[in-house]
Amino acid sequence: MVDKPVEKPARRSSKVAPQPARAAGRRTKTDGPAKLFVLDTNVLMHDPMSLFRFEEHDVFLPMITLEELDNHKKGLSEVARNARQVSRNLDALASFTDAQGNIDAKAGIPLNKTGHKDAGGKLFFQTTLLDVDLPAGLPQGKADNQILGVVQSLRESHPDRDVVLVSKDINMRVKARALGL
Repeated sequence: MVDKPVEKPARRSSKVAPQPARAAGRRTKTDGPAKLFVLDTNVLMHDPMSLFRFEEHDVFLPMITLEELDNHKKGLSEVARNARQVSRNLDALASFTDAQGNIDAKAGIPLNKTGHKDAGGKLFFQTTLLDVDLPAGLPQGKADNQILGVVQSLRESHPDRDVVLVSKDINMRVKARALGL
């Protein structure tokens, strides 16, 4: 008869591994008014679901961003597919209108209307021309400069809120920092 080795039971530690207070990558709600994130087109084209990733904060889309999305949605590239997906997401959100079929631009559109439960903020579209005085050296017709102008105007009109530019464009971020935005 062959003796089998006796397996010892695994030792259990009496120590419990500390559990994180919240899920990784998740922040708790902040005190004070929600931040207002102004999105550059490249953010949406890189991640078409980025609209819904700002938790309780609000998102503002300048009209030039919509124009640029429209210009990039043709073709079979990933960028074109993403631009089309963003357009579909925006269309779904914009379908939530009042009895007259209008969007309440001042109240914003709740981002959770299309089932994105973690999106607690609202979507705002630029609906009026914003009066902006950017430095004379910045060409007014360039899309990046128009978005920088929107950020500056929003900061002036909403001094109680943090207005944050979100862009994947390094040079635009450098310009924004140079302008104090």
